[in-house]
Amino acid sequence: MKKEEEEDLWSGTFTWRIYRFSKLRSHWQYSDFFFVGGYKWQVSCLQNRQEDHLSLDLDVPDAATFPSGWSRYAKYSLTVVNQFDSNKSIKKDGSGEFVAEKKSWGFKSFMPLSELRDPDKGYLVNDLCIVEVEVSVRNGIKILDDQESGELLDFRGLVRIERNFVPLLEEVCSSYPSLIECFKKRSASRTFVQCAFTALGRLLHFLKTTKVKDTTPDACKRLQLLWEELETFKFNLGWLEPHVQSVLVMNKRAGRVNRLREDVDVLENEIRRRRAMLAASEADLQVAKRDLAEAEEECFNKIDMDSELGYPLA
Repeated sequence: MKKEEEEDLWSGTFTWRIYRFSKLRSHWQYSDFFFVGGYKWQVSCLQNRQEDHLSLDLDVPDAATFPSGWSRYAKYSLTVVNQFDSNKSIKKDGSGEFVAEKKSWGFKSFMPLSELRDPDKGYLVNDLCIVEVEVSVRNGIKILDDQESGELLDFRGLVRIERNFVPLLEEVCSSYPSLIECFKKRSASRTFVQCAFTALGRLLHFLKTTKVKDTTPDACKRLQLLWEELETFKFNLGWLEPHVQSVLVMNKRAGRVNRLREDVDVLENEIRRRRAMLAASEADLQVAKRDLAEAEEECFNKIDMDSELGYPLA
């Protein structure tokens, strides 16, 4: 690989935990989005039961919305993790130019389904399948989310950055000049620097525009992805990490509170249900006792218990 290409190459990893794998239908399943090098990616899998093989692909999501002529080159590896012995994990490497006509690359026959499902092999444990992907990207176009796309402005003579991010980047770079100095020392390529500061701007924009009350599980999942993307660029983020982690921890605690609240609601509903059943049973018991008393009275009052037993004579 040429030196220029090596400078433009950056990598990231993503782990997809597929629960209840055997219960999935026989059509393509898709992972959450993840970011590598400022680009959005997705992993997909297909259980081809008829031909007995697992297909795995690396996808560019929403490629149909990209401008004409877009392209993105990437090297990648896909791994089905062996949960008994990681040395027995199955890993396959590939590379390709992602374009409108070919937005997915991967392996049609990654491994036999029969091997994957064998409980003694270690690839499917407690109906959990773990897929890992590593992506290395260079020489692509920068695609932002629809809500973030817009006019590009010059940022300190380094690169051009989306307008909404520039004031945020100016503020933090004034407070933390090492953010820029670290790239000057590394002699990083212009493409790499643009993606790095775009990733930082995206995260700052998210934190600036998202209120605490809006930190839903989906929002926190996005924050986690943005943070993982930003970490790949090796910024000195000691000043930012405590805030990001506090939001993520708060959401985990809120999630636990919500789960406990749901448990309480379920138990209260169950108690109400059982109380209703008990009340109905008590009412049935009272009716049964009344019917019994009436039956006893009717039965024994019509019979003279002191009379002699007899039978008709022939």
